[in-house]
Amino acid sequence: MSWGISNFENDTSLEWAEELVQSNKVANIAKEIDNFLKNFKPTDTDMMTCCNFLAAAETVAAIKEDPADDIPETLEDWITANKIKPDEELIKKAIDGVNKIIRGSEIKEMYIGSQLYDDWMEVQKDLVQRLKRG
Repeated sequence: MSWGISNFENDTSLEWAEELVQSNKVANIAKEIDNFLKNFKPTDTDMMTCCNFLAAAETVAAIKEDPADDIPETLEDWITANKIKPDEELIKKAIDGVNKIIRGSEIKEMYIGSQLYDDWMEVQKDLVQRLKRG
C-alpha cells in the first residue's frame, strides 16, 4: 500500500474512485459520505474508511469544479461525462466529515509526529476551502 499526503496518494482512495467510475452510480458518493458521518468515531474509525471518505469529499470538490491537482483522470472524466451538479447538503456533509478527520482520527494519528503532518493538514484544510468556495 502506498501512502502520501494527498487524498489520492494511497491505494485505498484510488480503488474507491475506480469502483465509483465502474459502478457508474452517482448515489455512491452520498452513500459513502452519509455512512461515514453516521458511523464515525475518532478512535474507532479505521484509516481505510477515512481514506474512502476523503476520496468522496475530493469527488464533491471536483463536482464543484475545484478538483485536487492529482484527481485520477478517469474520475474527472466520469464527473464531466455524467454532468453531475453540486448538492449543497452533500457539500456541507463533506466539509463536516473532513473537519471531523482533522479534529481526531486514526489517519490523523498516523501523520502526527511525522515530517508529513503539516503538509497533510494543509491538504485537508485546502480541501475544506475548495468545498466552501463558490
